[in-house]
Amino acid sequence: MCGRFANHIGAMHGWSDILGDWPAQAELGFNIAPSQLAPIITSGGTQVYRWGLLPSWVKTAQTTFSTFNARLATLAEKPTFKHAWEHQQRCIVPALGYYEWRQENGFKQAYFVCRKDGSPILFGGLYETPNAGLPGSFTIITRPAEGPLEPLHHAMPLMFDKAQAKHWFANNTQQVEQLAWYTYDDDYRYYPVSSKVNSVANQGAKLVEPTEPESQQQQGFGF
Repeated sequence: MCGRFANHIGAMHGWSDILGDWPAQAELGFNIAPSQLAPIITSGGTQVYRWGLLPSWVKTAQTTFSTFNARLATLAEKPTFKHAWEHQQRCIVPALGYYEWRQENGFKQAYFVCRKDGSPILFGGLYETPNAGLPGSFTIITRPAEGPLEPLHHAMPLMFDKAQAKHWFANNTQQVEQLAWYTYDDDYRYYPVSSKVNSVANQGAKLVEPTEPESQQQQGFGF
């Protein structure tokens, strides 16, 4: 799953074809949480939308159910996401990486997931445009974890490299589904980070710096 991510992308060189119209007014951060605004890329350009998809039929942004993630296997079935999926309202969410948590020796340890080469991660998502006074919104699609990320959590975001991302906007639904279920390469890594990321009020580059696991620090094995 993906419940927190960092979109403060510094290495923009060579990504102008994907991030060329990145909105200057968009707020970037190292601790983006659901309900906050973040830049996304659609087939029509870049938008700044709310994280947490608001279905076309809701009347208020105060929903009682979670919509910041959408399971790939049920996109065509769930009423919340069916409209966006059937109408090809697919988007890309650029990120430096995302956070995941795992229970270890009685502690909930935070980890940061990123690409080994430091290049941006491109999440696959769905969006709904502004409607009846509600803001535009998006969700990040998840799928069963595999490869190097499988030990961390049973689910992971749908992630693309730059070449794959361009095909995410194809009109051929079968082609898009095949792309979404592709076998992941060993391009990702994860490492423990500070528990400060647990609070959405905390920001800054230090949140993505490697640290000793909390359990080791508590036992006197950290620095």
